[in-house]
Parts: sequence; C-alpha cells; structure tokens
Amino acid sequence: MQIITVDRFISELCAIPEEEFNVGAVHDFVKNHPVDECSLQPYFFFSKNRYTRNLIFKNDLFELLAVCWDVGQASLIHNHLDQICWMTMPVGRLRVQNFRVLEQDGQTGYCQLEPADAFDISALMSAEVDPAEPVHQVLNLPEFNQRAVSLHIYSRPFDRCLVYSPGIKEYREIQLRYTSEYGALCEGERL
Repeated sequence: MQIITVDRFISELCAIPEEEFNVGAVHDFVKNHPVDECSLQPYFFFSKNRYTRNLIFKNDLFELLAVCWDVGQASLIHNHLDQICWMTMPVGRLRVQNFRVLEQDGQTGYCQLEPADAFDISALMSAEVDPAEPVHQVLNLPEFNQRAVSLHIYSRPFDRCLVYSPGIKEYREIQLRYTSEYGALCEGERL
C-alpha cells in the first residue's frame, strides 16, 4: 500500500477504463492507494453547523469530494439514486449505518426502514456502498472526539438524492450542493 497525492489519485482513477469502473475494481484501487492528507488541505472546509461537501474533481464518469465532519455531525439517512459510491478516510473515523428499505411508496412518500449492519472506517481504510442496500447514514459520533475527512467517489456524478425520515415514515428528494469547488468556497457559503 502506497500513500499518494490527491492529484495522482485522480490521475490513476481517470486511467481506469469506463467498463472497469465498477464495484470491485474501484474499491481495490481505493483500498490500495490511500491519499496523503497534506495534499488535500486546500479542500478542507469545516463548519460548526453541518458537514461540508467539497468538490475536488468531476468528469462524466465520476466526481471526487472531500467531506469534512466536525465532532458529532451526521448525514441524513439517504441513498445515491442508483449511483455507485466508494469512501476512504484520510483523517479521523466515521460510522456508517446501513438501512434496509421494507416499504416505499413513490406516490405518497411513505417508507419503512430498519437498521441493517453498521461499521466504522478510520484513517487509511475504505468502504463501498452496497448496491443491494444503498440507504445509509454517515456519522462522526461524539465519542470519536475528533474531526474527520472522508473522500467520496461517486459514479456517476449526481446532484440530488432521496432522504429518509424513519421516525415519521417518510422520504423525499432533495437537491445537493457543494460547499466549495476546486478549493474555493461557493458563492453564498459561510462556515
């Protein structure tokens, strides 16, 4: 396993042929090529109010984001609209809680979920979202007591997803936005 810069990471991801850009092959690459934290510093934007989504690279096949998590922050329970996702951890530790969709009604927005497996990922580890059960939540638990940065590769890029509220048994589609693009805060963003 060799730690590489984010520029080399992107270059080598771009070299993977489209027909091989799939669950097993990309996960093997990500697992064996952790990214040097120092090379990612221009993309680290933290907010006390929410985790941040920081675009590093995007083409038609994939996008690469640095997601910055302060202590105690968590994503909503969500999916990726049938896109593939891989994660790696250059900094800190996160919990990934997967969910099984028991019922979902597109007409009414009704859903029923149950927790499935959960696992932790930490520095120099990687994971991929299970295409068979893609609904999940990512958490920087208070007991981890440290900031975290996860790199997310999405294939194909997407700008919306479904979010789930199991307490009220509803789900809805939301628009996604970046906090920063290519190392610069997006217009209107405050940290």
